[in-house]
Amino acid sequence: MLRYTPLRKLTHVSHCCLLAFCVLLCSSAWADQAANPAIDAIFADYSNGNVPGCALGVIENGEWVYREAYGNANLEHDLPLTTQSIFDTASVGKQFTATAVALLAESGQISMDDSLAKYFPEFPAWAADITIEQLVFHTSGIRDYLQLAYLAGKGGDADNYTDQWAIDAMARQRETNFPPGTDYLYSNSGYLLLAHLVKRVTGQTLREYGKEHIFGPLGMEQTSYIDDHTELVPLRAYGYAPDEDGFHSSMTTLDMVGDGGVFISIDELFAWDQNFYQNRLGKGGPDLITRLTTPATLKDGTAITYAYGLDVDQYRGHKTVSHSGSWVGYRAMIQRFPDLKFSVFVLCNRADAEPSELARQVADVMLADQLDPKAENVELAAEPGFTLTEAQLQKYVGDFWEADEAFAAETQVIDGKLWAVHSPTRKNELQPLSPNRFRMLGLPAQVLTEFDMDGERVVELRRFINGQARGVFKPFERLALTSEQLSVYAGEYYSAELDTVYSLDVREDKLWFSLDDEGPQELTAQFGETFENPDYGAFTFEKDAAGRVQGFRLQSGRVRNLAFARQ
Repeated sequence: MLRYTPLRKLTHVSHCCLLAFCVLLCSSAWADQAANPAIDAIFADYSNGNVPGCALGVIENGEWVYREAYGNANLEHDLPLTTQSIFDTASVGKQFTATAVALLAESGQISMDDSLAKYFPEFPAWAADITIEQLVFHTSGIRDYLQLAYLAGKGGDADNYTDQWAIDAMARQRETNFPPGTDYLYSNSGYLLLAHLVKRVTGQTLREYGKEHIFGPLGMEQTSYIDDHTELVPLRAYGYAPDEDGFHSSMTTLDMVGDGGVFISIDELFAWDQNFYQNRLGKGGPDLITRLTTPATLKDGTAITYAYGLDVDQYRGHKTVSHSGSWVGYRAMIQRFPDLKFSVFVLCNRADAEPSELARQVADVMLADQLDPKAENVELAAEPGFTLTEAQLQKYVGDFWEADEAFAAETQVIDGKLWAVHSPTRKNELQPLSPNRFRMLGLPAQVLTEFDMDGERVVELRRFINGQARGVFKPFERLALTSEQLSVYAGEYYSAELDTVYSLDVREDKLWFSLDDEGPQELTAQFGETFENPDYGAFTFEKDAAGRVQGFRLQSGRVRNLAFARQ
């Protein structure tokens, strides 16, 4: 843990702007700040030895009130993090991309109601129904290019593909996930397209445009979109992921920006944060900020919380404007309480960090007298002394299907406890709280599972994540198919939308699929013609009138209804 960063460290920052750093350092007496044991305790796990960690910044009423760094920026050289360390902020960068597009609209270079087809004529006819603003709001229905890449066998950290590959993949899609404007589904594709929109309109890359119109005017000299993964980034915090031996390096080989790619430090977030109170970008004034922080409304009038790369919500009685980021070995959270002029920034260089929860805990401590009291989570409170025997747990055992997200949940009793089994290697204990109510353990979020019963029979399983309803699961009888029955699905299946072949074969009474160099993955029969793999999604096979398998449709998170034809 570092109490301050000596000024001599600034000599190692190439092209640093002394004036900008002076503004930051003089904005508070940070170097003399008193320790806050309650805050430091929140980050205790990030300060134990040579481990990656997090940097923290807290602003209140236009001044730094706390800045700390916990853990190391580089494990090989045992280099500590500081609040000047540069982090990949992943999806936090979306708010900067949305700002760039909003500035283009403000200057009259585009209209947010322009169609995608106007700027991407190579796209199919569905592009004419998508507006630029729907890309911003994640209401376009465009399939997520990262998920498409994963389904095409390009899911590893070291898998390298280009912007052009991603755009070509999007252009191959024959349909969108849903009619534009009718639903919300987070999609990195929209923001990658916004980056290329900037280039097609201005002739500047998003990196160039961001420097000239956003970072430069705000004095953010060290902040940049990094669109070349081989570039040397002074003061970079390296990304890590945990493994059996501690940590291993977790960095990307991708050069896409727009959906992410903004490298920034805690210190330089000060100028960005303060611009939301007194805008100095574009024409100046509040109109730009109003646009950036106004959430979307779907065509049917349904309000969502997503605005311009920002989520506008509530926490303990106060409005919040925030966004998190998660990519390879980096995790990030920016959370602003605009009514209180209070902001928390948490940037981490380890994949197991939970910066959103860390930021909330910091706010709980530092705004203890201003936030509404925490509502007692009665749902997650266990009845005193309540337990269930192994025999009593058996009635909750079964298979359950969530139709909207197209995946199965399985419950099993193992060693006298009820478990949610996600795959042969992944499971979480379900702790009984009261009859029919269980808490899922081992997760950073609060996950409640409720069983709706008809006597001893489960009618429905409902899931709540952090108090929000997230899925209704219906029980089903899992099919048990013989090798002969499975053999009708064997063969090669080609997706023109992925330009990828999935090979299916039967071995040891199980159906397997493989693609490219990826190892075989099991497909488990569920019901009807639907099979599932916990990593790739739900495969629903299609047959002709004679019962011959013609192909299948794949539902996989941010990609819906992807077509494969049997070869």
